[in-house]
Amino acid sequence: MSIYQTNVINALNAEQTVEKAVVPIYHISDKKFKLEQIASGVIINIKDEYFILSASHVFDQIGNYAICIGVEHGKEVIQLPGERFSSPKGASGTHNDDVIDASAYHITGDVPESIKKLSITMDVFDTEKSENNINIVYLASGFRVKKSNTKGNAIYSKKEAFPSCEITDKNYEILNLDSNMYVILNFEEQMLVEGKWQLSPTPKGFSGGAIIKVIPAETETGVVYKQKLTGIIIEHRKKNKRKNIDGVLIGTRINVHLAAIEKFLPELFAE
Repeated sequence: MSIYQTNVINALNAEQTVEKAVVPIYHISDKKFKLEQIASGVIINIKDEYFILSASHVFDQIGNYAICIGVEHGKEVIQLPGERFSSPKGASGTHNDDVIDASAYHITGDVPESIKKLSITMDVFDTEKSENNINIVYLASGFRVKKSNTKGNAIYSKKEAFPSCEITDKNYEILNLDSNMYVILNFEEQMLVEGKWQLSPTPKGFSGGAIIKVIPAETETGVVYKQKLTGIIIEHRKKNKRKNIDGVLIGTRINVHLAAIEKFLPELFAE
């Protein structure tokens, strides 16, 4: 426990080179007719093109409208025209039963400098699946609906990051999910924060947020902890007593999103 707590502190103190790219996604509420935060997304840059990665079910709400994101606290929402590359819809005709649930929103209009500054590139992507190691700390980063608000068109949202570790290979089998396609983190009823156990928050709004692996790297000045984008959050499952498994956060691995982009824009991956 002491080793894990030290690793968590190091992970939370790591430079937010990936976490900076996580943004809140907004849409007009049908009931209140105002912008409300519905999910999260991650801004990436491949060559001269910019994308917002998120979960496909998020776009069932957005439909054919341009995506609206928040970039700076207290500043107006930015609306971005674009096209979406998504995993196939499920039998319901929506993405609610889409087991892959991966989307990349390609920004087709002018990209504001504020977006470019937040974007991350492929050199910080965790594209090679490594051996499952419970000592490696991951961060689940996103925006909770409970912590978000708007005033007019201005956004007031709080980004959060919750530390955890990957579930065991056995639990991947119990959940019947392929660890080559998904990355799954423990999200138990209680969480260790600053040495104390506390009730875990409900991560509503984290869909589309980032699952970040924090790895130690040897440098001339000592060990530096670096962030890598491993996956995009698609689902929170609560504790399942029947299957004897605690709560989890499920993410689609970044490779799945890259495959969707490559299918429609293969020139971006040409040498």
